Amino acid sequence: MGRWGYRMFEGDVDLDFACEINGAFGEGPAELELSHMIHQTDMLAPAWAKVYFGTGEYRDELAERVDRVRKQLNAGLCDRLFYKYRALEDQWNGKYRVVVVAALMMRAGAFIKQDNLDHARELANEIPGKHGFVWPLAEEGFRYAGKVQFLAALDNYKPGTPRDFNEPSCFHCGKVCVDIGKTPKKCGKCESAWYCNADCQKAQWKNHKSVCKPLSQRHSLNV
Repeated sequence: MGRWGYRMFEGDVDLDFACEINGAFGEGPAELELSHMIHQTDMLAPAWAKVYFGTGEYRDELAERVDRVRKQLNAGLCDRLFYKYRALEDQWNGKYRVVVVAALMMRAGAFIKQDNLDHARELANEIPGKHGFVWPLAEEGFRYAGKVQFLAALDNYKPGTPRDFNEPSCFHCGKVCVDIGKTPKKCGKCESAWYCNADCQKAQWKNHKSVCKPLSQRHSLNV
């Protein structure tokens, strides 16, 4: 499919990495539940699943899963995951995969050592944040909205407080409601971007203009 959104976990590469990381230390009882914390973004999820994702029952189930995963990570798995994937950075998209590890750790609210936080920031700053349309076969790394979303998460992260990458985030600065005290507003034209204020929207307009189209005018669900 490629990528159907511009932020973290809104594309196949991110979700595939998350599923791969689930099995970092084995399958069966040893398999982690990391991807289950973020698969609500999957555009290819069946209709019944999308309906279920919006229910109170699922929210409670997800909160319990996040809490369970956080306890596992804080018991040593977080450090082991960083150690494993930092050693594989020379592989294709290896640096971005470490970014995905860091994002998953923040999604769970896990304790992350400062060295790993600093390294994740260094990698994120190295990886370009692409604007506009990208062909699915050329998809790798960040889109700009996902890059600033990730960096804002690092800037505002508090261990023990899960960071939900599915909630609205500003496409210019990456901040979310808990960072600015209000929910970013949708772009009135395309309804696929959010901005925390008019200044951020104006600053981003040059790069957003080419893709700012209502769904009825788009030729593909890929972005």
